[in-house]
Amino acid sequence: MYAKLVLRSKTRMTDQYYTYRIPSELLEEIEIGMRVLVPFGRGNKTTVGLVVEINSELDEDYKVKDIIKPIEDSPILNQELIDIAKFMCEEYLSDLSSSFQTVLPPGDIVTINEVFYSNIENDTDEFLRFLSNPRGYEDVKNEFPNMTRTQINDLVEKGAISRKYEFTKDANIKYIKIVKLIDSDFTSINLRAHKQLEILNYLSSKNSCELTEVLKATNSSLSSLRALESKKLISITEKRVFREVLDEEIKKYSSHVLNEDQKRVFDEIMDGSNTTYLLKGVTGSGKTEVYLHLAEAIMDKGQQVMILVPEISLTPQTIARFAGRFGKKVAVLHSRLSISERFDQWRMIKEGMVQIVVGTRSAVFAPFQHLGMIIIDEEHELSYVSEKNPKYDAIDIARFRAHYNNCNVVLGTATPRIESYYNSVIGEYKLLELSSRANKNELPEVITVDMRDELKKGNITMFSDALREEIELALADKKQIILFLNKRGHTSYVFCRNCGYNQRCDDCDVSMTYHKSKGISICHFCGKTANKPLICPSCGSNAIKEFGAGTQKLEEYTKEVFPNAKIARMDMDTMSKKGSYGRIYKQMANGEIDILIGTQMLSKGFDFKNVTVVGIVAADLTLNLPDYRSQEKTFQLLTQVAGRAGRGDDKGKVIIQTYQPNHYAIYNAMDHDYDEFYNDEIKMRREYKYPPFQNLVLIRVIHQDRLKASKRSFEIIKIIRENLITKDYEIIGPNPAVIERIRNMYRFNIVIKTKNELNMIKRVLDEYIIRNKNLIGDGYKIFFMINPISLF
Repeated sequence: MYAKLVLRSKTRMTDQYYTYRIPSELLEEIEIGMRVLVPFGRGNKTTVGLVVEINSELDEDYKVKDIIKPIEDSPILNQELIDIAKFMCEEYLSDLSSSFQTVLPPGDIVTINEVFYSNIENDTDEFLRFLSNPRGYEDVKNEFPNMTRTQINDLVEKGAISRKYEFTKDANIKYIKIVKLIDSDFTSINLRAHKQLEILNYLSSKNSCELTEVLKATNSSLSSLRALESKKLISITEKRVFREVLDEEIKKYSSHVLNEDQKRVFDEIMDGSNTTYLLKGVTGSGKTEVYLHLAEAIMDKGQQVMILVPEISLTPQTIARFAGRFGKKVAVLHSRLSISERFDQWRMIKEGMVQIVVGTRSAVFAPFQHLGMIIIDEEHELSYVSEKNPKYDAIDIARFRAHYNNCNVVLGTATPRIESYYNSVIGEYKLLELSSRANKNELPEVITVDMRDELKKGNITMFSDALREEIELALADKKQIILFLNKRGHTSYVFCRNCGYNQRCDDCDVSMTYHKSKGISICHFCGKTANKPLICPSCGSNAIKEFGAGTQKLEEYTKEVFPNAKIARMDMDTMSKKGSYGRIYKQMANGEIDILIGTQMLSKGFDFKNVTVVGIVAADLTLNLPDYRSQEKTFQLLTQVAGRAGRGDDKGKVIIQTYQPNHYAIYNAMDHDYDEFYNDEIKMRREYKYPPFQNLVLIRVIHQDRLKASKRSFEIIKIIRENLITKDYEIIGPNPAVIERIRNMYRFNIVIKTKNELNMIKRVLDEYIIRNKNLIGDGYKIFFMINPISLF
C-alpha cells in the first residue's frame, strides 16, 4: 500500500504530492488524515507529511521510501477538511503546504528531534557507551563525524540501539493535578504530622480537588502530599483541562420574540435546503436576533452552527450575545487568542463539546462533524478574503462546506457586496430583506456638509459648524457620540513649506505617517520608524510642519474643543493589546465614554442604544483611492457608520463632511438607498469589464531590481500568450503597482480579464508559470490572486 502525502514546506519548489510506501507493520495504523514522519531529500531528513490518499498501486514505476511512523493515533483531519484544502489549491492557485496547514489544528510541530539510545551494555564499544544516555542525531554527528546514517540504521535494525522521536509544538495541552482521597483510615499517620492530618481532613469533605487548592487551603507543602501518596492514602493524577476564553462576567442574553418580518425570514431559511440566502437588512433591523433563533433551531436538531464576523472588534459583542444565550455550548476562534487557547477551542469543536463557533475568517475551517448552518455577518467586508497564502474567500469556503453538508448559508448585511447582490438578481442567491428597524424607529437623519462652503466661511477646523453643534447638544443631553475618520496616526505626512520636502519611507514609495503620541513617523506598509526632522534635510529651513489628519489628531482636537468630555480612541494603535476590544465595548455600554473616535472598526456591528450622533469627519478618503471598489467601499463605510446612530429610543443624526456631496456614493448613502447605489455602480462595472461581469487575475512580480522585475513581467506575458488557446481574455500591463516599492522590493502588476475562460487561464498559470522553476528563485517572487479585492 502507498500513501500520497503533502509535506510541510515553505517553498514552491516542493509544492507537489509525494508518494511513500506503507511498511507492512504499519498497515493497520496508517489512515487518511493522519500526520506521519518520513525521510525526505538526499540526506533523508526527517520531516512531517499529511496522508491525503492511500492507494494499492503506484501511478508509475519509481523507487519509493518508507513511512517511518505515524504521529497521531487517529486521523486529525476528516475527508471534508482535506477536500477543502484541495479546493483552495484549485480555486485560488494556493500552494499545497499552506492550504493544508490552514485546515490543521492551531499549533504547528516546531522541531522534530531524532534520539538514539543503546539497548545493550558494552564497556568496550565507545559508540554504545556514548549512547548509554539518549543522544540527538546532531550530538552523534558532532562526537562521531565518520558515523554514517546507514551505519546507524544498521545498528537500529540489529537491535543494538533504538530510535525515538521527540516533538516540540507551538501549542501545548494544559493539565492540572488532582488529589483524591483513597483511604479514610488515618491511623497510620503520626499525630505530630499536623499538615498531613489537616490535608486528610480537608479531603474527607471534598473527596477530590485540585492540588493547588489543597496546598492553599491547608497552607501545606508538596512534600506533605508526596508523603501521603507514598502511604497510599491519596492519589495524585493529571487531568486535561481546556483554557477558559469566555468572559466569566457575560450576562444572560434573553431571547426576544421575532417580529413579523424577522419571523418571515426565519421561516424561509429554515424551510430551505442547501441554499445561500442573502439577508439584506437595514442597520438595526435585528439580524442578530434572527441569527440567534436560527442557531437555536439548528442546535435543537443536534447539529452545529458557525457564526463568522469580519474582524476581532466584533467578536466581544457577538460572543456576549451567543454565550449569553447558549453558555458553554459556544467556542471562539480568532487571532487574539494564544496558540494554545486556539488549540483548546479547536479540540473542543472536534470532540463535539460545543455546538456553536463564533470567530473571524479562519473559523470557517472549524472541524465540525455535523454542520447544520453557516452564518456570515457583515458579508460585504473584504476582510473575509485572505490575500496571503493560502489565498481564499471565506464565503466561497462556506458555500463549499454547505454543499458538502447539505445545509444553508446565510449572508447578512445592510450593504451587500456588488457581486453578492448581483448573484441574488440572477438567482444564484435567495434574497431576503428586513426593510425597517426592529424597534420600529426611523433610520437616522443624515446631513451632508459641503466642506468647501466651510472653507469659504473661514472654518478651517476639523469640525463643521453643524457637527460641532450636534456634539454639544448630545453631550448636554448625556448622549454618546461616535466620530469616524478612516486614517490612523496623527497626521498624513511631514512636509517642508519652503522647498516641498516630504518625509518618505526609505524602503517604500509612500509618505510616513506621523504618530504624535509615540513621537515618531511610521510607515504603514513596512512598519519602519523614523524621528520627525526638526530641520528640513533638503533645504535646511525650519519650515517643517505636519499636514493632514488622522485619528490621533482628531482625538487631540476633540479634547481641546470638549475638555470635559470622556473621550476614547479605537484604531490599530490602541487596540493592539489582548482584551482591548472588550474593554472599549464595556466602557461604551456602561456609559463611561462620551465620544468614541475611530477608524473603520467602528463601522462593524457596534450596537449602543445611547449613541445619537455620528460624525463622519472626512468621507472622501476612501472615495479617492485608485481602485475599482472605491465607490462601493465608500458607500458601505458611510452607511454602516451612519447605522450606529439612533439604535435606541432617541432618533439619531449623522453628519457627513465631504468635498464631493454630489457623488452617487455620497448622496445614496445619505438617503440609505442601497438599490439606487447598486444601479449606478453596476453600470460602471459592466462598462469597464470588472466583476461580476468579468473575472480578474492579478499577477504580481516582485524583485529588488526594478529592471529585472519589469523584464520578468514581460516574459510571463509572452508565456501566457503562447499557451492560451482562447481569445476570451485581455491582458493589461505590466504596470508598476500603485505603490511601486515596498520594503525595497519593486512590484509590477499584470492583470488578466476574462469572461468565461478563468479555469483555462488558471491551468496555464499553474503549468507554465507556477511550476516553471526558471521563473522563480534568484530573488524573484511571483504572486497570483484570483478576483482580488484590490489592485493595490
